[in-house]
Amino acid sequence: MRLHQSRRSLYLVFCFCLLVGCESTGGAASESDIGAEVEQMASDFLELREMKGFLHDMPLAEAYRWQDYFVASMQPALGDVAGYKTGGHDPGPGFPTFPPGGIRATLLAGTIHPSGTGIRPEQVVRGFLEADFAFRVGDESINSATTDLEILAGLDAIIPFAEIPDPFYEQGSRTINGTVVANMSSRFAFVGEPVSIAATDEWLRRINNMKFAVLDEHDAEIAAGTMDGWYEPVKVVRWLRDQLQESGKVLRKGQILSLGNIGIIRQIHANAPNGEPPYESNEFRLEYYGLRDDGPATVTIRLERQIGRPIP
Repeated sequence: MRLHQSRRSLYLVFCFCLLVGCESTGGAASESDIGAEVEQMASDFLELREMKGFLHDMPLAEAYRWQDYFVASMQPALGDVAGYKTGGHDPGPGFPTFPPGGIRATLLAGTIHPSGTGIRPEQVVRGFLEADFAFRVGDESINSATTDLEILAGLDAIIPFAEIPDPFYEQGSRTINGTVVANMSSRFAFVGEPVSIAATDEWLRRINNMKFAVLDEHDAEIAAGTMDGWYEPVKVVRWLRDQLQESGKVLRKGQILSLGNIGIIRQIHANAPNGEPPYESNEFRLEYYGLRDDGPATVTIRLERQIGRPIP
């Protein structure tokens, strides 16, 4: 994937800043300087090069506006907005580079692949396999919904969802604002068959209490858990909806909303910053239990292991 370059890049930076009302970061860097830096981050991400840290001190709302520019810079290669993702709402160990209240990013159509799609390990640098959970927007009434059941009425399906983020930054340079601007380093996402849902108390109960597991290609269980005590999905949708509205955005029918990890993460390479060993199996199959009567809802990532270019 290659970022489409244009001689009008700096002009577009100025237009973007006029549109969103960006302010200078204390005189340390101009809007055009920051825009060029964000464009370079997007190019580096697409080309699997190390991203320089985004070290500007600015309000979180402004960092999200620069995230919009980062996303726009990648859209010629990765397509239209297909939804949003969030993280930081579970009771597990917090990420020091996430805002304390949670974080959101944009899903682009070119990053989303059907269940069973294979990727080669050399297509990511610091990538890891992550079990997630997602909904699909069914009705734009969700933008004004107040109760949990009204929010659920604005959703029409659960989407089995797993992804591979790829946070490859210059060592020691990752920051909260940088994680926001770099769109949470979303590289690949995988979706299974939708499970239709209804706006009922019974469905709320099923969603809040469902169990899940990750298995390999031999049906061996890698890890398992339950949504009970992890996070309440509809409440995370509410947070995401409200955060988007603060940025002047609304949810659209058909968009996918990924709500963050459900506690099962495995490293792809041996160079993980946390020192964890690499995942050695060739499949990472996430199964949700208790949502369908005819078996689990599933999504699978296949690892096509072969000799490729060296990983830094």
